[in-house]
Amino acid sequence: MPSTSTDPLPATTAVSGTRPTRIAVERAGDRARFSVLDQGLYLAPRPVAGTAGPLHLRVALIGIHMMLLGGDDVRIELHVGSGVTLEVIEPAGLVAYDADGCASRWSLDAVLAEGSALIWDGAPFVVAGGANVQRETRVRFAERSRVLLRETLVLGRSGEPGGALRSVTRLTGPSGDSLYEDLDLTGIRHRSVGVLGESKVLASATAAGWRPAAGPPAPVESPDRRRQDQAVSAHRFELAAEGSVLRAIAASAHEADREVAPQYAQWSQELLR
Repeated sequence: MPSTSTDPLPATTAVSGTRPTRIAVERAGDRARFSVLDQGLYLAPRPVAGTAGPLHLRVALIGIHMMLLGGDDVRIELHVGSGVTLEVIEPAGLVAYDADGCASRWSLDAVLAEGSALIWDGAPFVVAGGANVQRETRVRFAERSRVLLRETLVLGRSGEPGGALRSVTRLTGPSGDSLYEDLDLTGIRHRSVGVLGESKVLASATAAGWRPAAGPPAPVESPDRRRQDQAVSAHRFELAAEGSVLRAIAASAHEADREVAPQYAQWSQELLR
């Protein structure tokens, strides 16, 4: 059985020697506070005002170094203390640039203590033609902890084919894996039936450790509008453990975001209540 330890992440650097961005939050009396705010080589954490309450902290990840280029290794390490909610915002999208196939890596490793929550509001992750990216999202959460992730993967900038992307998402709770997804979009695989086909964008909102309430029924649309939108729609999948995944596949990021963003906003407000 995989480990679900909620001990704080050790102060280590990447194998490549890249300094990770590290954030830790904890409860101090009736309020939450940042106990670690370590700037990495590529990203600097900056606290953001306007939280939902004293046990809710918000932080933005600000790019301070050119990325993603061939050989880059961007690492983010989070630890959320018991009873605290941490919201992480990516203000701008990230582009993995043409590197003639030279590999690069982006990873998020988060540990949630009992009764905590993590909201990850990710911006579009664009894989340009010629890029070769390994992307990993790893979250370990304890009893009564909740996770909400928003991610948008884009294959190629406007008018270009996408590069190679392998994206692994693993969310592990007290009883084992809630979600373990290995999405291989390298070579011609992303054109395969049952993967992306001719689409370029995969947008998702993922909840684990809790099951969001069902959204309101879709508004009645005219036949012309239904024909325009029939190629893009979000589908909700229920996990075997407590959790849900909302996913949309589209030709452009704004089309996918239109389908996922309203439900993500509702889930986020539900988690913060």
